[in-house]
Amino acid sequence: MKIDKTDLAILNILQKEGRVPIAELASRIHLTTSPCSDRVKRLEKLGIIESYQACLSVEKLGLPLVIFIHVSLNQTSKSIFKQFAEVTNNMSEIEECYSVTGDFDVTLKIRMKDILQFQEFMATKFLELPGIVRSRSEVLIKQFKKTSGVSLEGADCS
Repeated sequence: MKIDKTDLAILNILQKEGRVPIAELASRIHLTTSPCSDRVKRLEKLGIIESYQACLSVEKLGLPLVIFIHVSLNQTSKSIFKQFAEVTNNMSEIEECYSVTGDFDVTLKIRMKDILQFQEFMATKFLELPGIVRSRSEVLIKQFKKTSGVSLEGADCS
């Protein structure tokens, strides 16, 4: 998969401004519209551009509380991780789920409206997750950095 510096410039702009018109994008990277459009389509076809999304205001939606839950599982086999992933994929409160190294096996990022909703989640839905031996929760107090983009420094290009 060959991408070049022009592709990286396109990706840098699109991951910050996904709705930028092709004509404006082309102008900003010093191409004409047709070759710029062709490059975007190629990046989409290669799967480098996976989708276009809207960034939502969690504060305005009334979902400001973020909690990280670190989980130890009763075993670390492929089957328990697969089961755990399948169940977490069906829980809308869980935004992200990672297999991690260290003292815990899995880290979950969940979003709630308040601590009472979190308490209800822990008392009901969390108990549905398979193989949990122990867990530790951390409430996010303040976010210092947020980005939805990917740093393209060091990206594989020719």
